[in-house]
Amino acid sequence: MANNDQIIGLVMALVAVVGILLEFLHLIIFPATRSEILDSLPNAQYWALAIPIFLGVFGVLAIVLWIGITMFRTPPPEAWDFEDFEEELEKEDE
Repeated sequence: MANNDQIIGLVMALVAVVGILLEFLHLIIFPATRSEILDSLPNAQYWALAIPIFLGVFGVLAIVLWIGITMFRTPPPEAWDFEDFEEELEKEDE
């Protein structure tokens, strides 16, 4: 059964993937053409803005995806047994 950290990691990974896909569709495939600012820019200037923005947001979302996958794949830690620890301390004191 998954613990809370694994569920949070899965959600982070899914949100990052959806964000990357939406960003790719919005900036690269179907750029917004109904904007006064974008209409005033030549095509080359649009790409000069869109590509660095895409790469920056993609980089951040890729890091979030990596952290989410790592959290999802990491098993929960085992519970500590303090009785064994107390026994070791008693042996060291003697």
